[in-house]
Amino acid sequence: MSEAQETPAGSIARWRARMELTQIVAICALSLSAISFYRSYLYEKQQLDITVTEVSYVTNQGELYMTVAFANGGNRDAALLRVEPALWGQRSKKDPEWIPLTTKVHPDISVTAPKTPTVIRAGGVEMVTLSAKLDPADVEHALTASQSGAFVGIRVATMNSSGNLFLLHHPVARLLIDPQGRIKSAEPAIHRSLSGFVDLDGAPPGDMLQSNRKTPFVWADGHS
Repeated sequence: MSEAQETPAGSIARWRARMELTQIVAICALSLSAISFYRSYLYEKQQLDITVTEVSYVTNQGELYMTVAFANGGNRDAALLRVEPALWGQRSKKDPEWIPLTTKVHPDISVTAPKTPTVIRAGGVEMVTLSAKLDPADVEHALTASQSGAFVGIRVATMNSSGNLFLLHHPVARLLIDPQGRIKSAEPAIHRSLSGFVDLDGAPPGDMLQSNRKTPFVWADGHS
């Protein structure tokens, strides 16, 4: 039977099929819109991963350099309030602590670049370089006898989009010291990414994981 000879019942059935298809498409579009609205305005994922990628100590010039990657895997912006290199040692307190290194290697080079505080956008990555003076004599004086070395690390302060503040410290490299008490080389003291939204007071020797794709490149020359 040709379309011109289609019965009223067949025409109605075809019209209903078209309406059902239109309704299905409309429901799918509405569902996608609802999911998008939920993910954008209701669903909240707070995630900030911190990965140290490189540590180098120009021993005889007393210059310490680090590169740290901050990756925001969430759907909310994060604030990096402060990041700085530190040396594990003793000041006025009896117990050792992380001592921030704040002396510039050059008047025109900031300890932290880019300067903080800064915002790390959702889904974005920020590379931060740290440059600070570190006298090799201070390193050798900070020897941790049980570890045959001294430790440098990072101090990081962050804030998530809910306004919560976090502070973490973690070793990133052990500067090996020979029996004569002089720096001879360095090795990594971290083999993983850190969460930027936890409070962590990590003391030496750092994590004990095997070297992997999260292990930073670490280098130091011997103290002549």
